[in-house]
Amino acid sequence: MEKSSVDAVRGRFSCQNMASQFTLRPAYVAACALMAAALPFFGDIVGVVGTVGFIPLDFVLPVVMYNVALVMPRCSPVYLANVAIMVVFIGVGIVGAVASVRKLVLDLDAGEFKLFSDNVVG
Repeated sequence: MEKSSVDAVRGRFSCQNMASQFTLRPAYVAACALMAAALPFFGDIVGVVGTVGFIPLDFVLPVVMYNVALVMPRCSPVYLANVAIMVVFIGVGIVGAVASVRKLVLDLDAGEFKLFSDNVVG
């Protein structure tokens, strides 16, 4: 968003660059806050994104990279423990994703959806 409004030749603290930063960033944050306030099920969407995105990044990918970087034998206890950690957290991620999607679908089917509603369903 800022690439089209910022001039890299002028420098970081030029008047044009500072003006665009002080107008575009708050407008973007306000638009995101408005979207979050308009959707009463925004927390459910964040739950789906969290289970699909963050569980693999936080728990599975580091273990995979550890196994790849150290090239351990497949029958070593450390390798087997790492595989067990991966399997457990993949299972947790799948259960979390299914539960988040289920809650999102059930909340939308409740018929109580209204924009800017303060009535939290569920």
